[in-house]
Amino acid sequence: MAQYLKRKGPIHSKEAFVSSAKTIVSSCQSITQFLKVIADHCLDKHCAADLALVVEQILTITNQLTIISSVNALTPGSKSSDESLVKNAQNLLQIVLKGVRAAETACIKLSVPTGDSSLEMWQGLRQPEPNTNAARAAALCFQWKKNLLIHRALEISNPETDDLGLRKTSPSSAEPSLAPPLHVLGQQNK
Repeated sequence: MAQYLKRKGPIHSKEAFVSSAKTIVSSCQSITQFLKVIADHCLDKHCAADLALVVEQILTITNQLTIISSVNALTPGSKSSDESLVKNAQNLLQIVLKGVRAAETACIKLSVPTGDSSLEMWQGLRQPEPNTNAARAAALCFQWKKNLLIHRALEISNPETDDLGLRKTSPSSAEPSLAPPLHVLGQQNK
């Protein structure tokens, strides 16, 4: 979308520009549902509150993007309207990435069970009811967590150290994430 402002990239018409904004809005609905499920099944109350806050931010920015895209469709040749639409879409992507990172944190966060004198620690999420959307979301998180633990175990087993005795890591082995790598506002996200 940002390339459209410079008259470059795959979007060549105002209709396609507005349509891409509407596609972002519809995609955020499924992300919002995913984050709500994680918040509802999170064992750590602080992580659940963080996720709920991010969900509200996503909903607010999504509503703004819907309004701006509707106005933008009616204002041909308005550069400020186009810039506002792009900026709002970039803000939405930043908040979505923040939400995915919060979901990752919720999946691995340790919490002490409340109401029990036991010192046993629970990790991440409560097990949802089987055969539900919540179960599919939790399965995705559990698979990601498994991949993350495998990645960390492989990093720890790397015997190579530098001059200071610090373990070397290869720059090509990125840590597993629930979020795919994105380029937003010229910054690179791991």
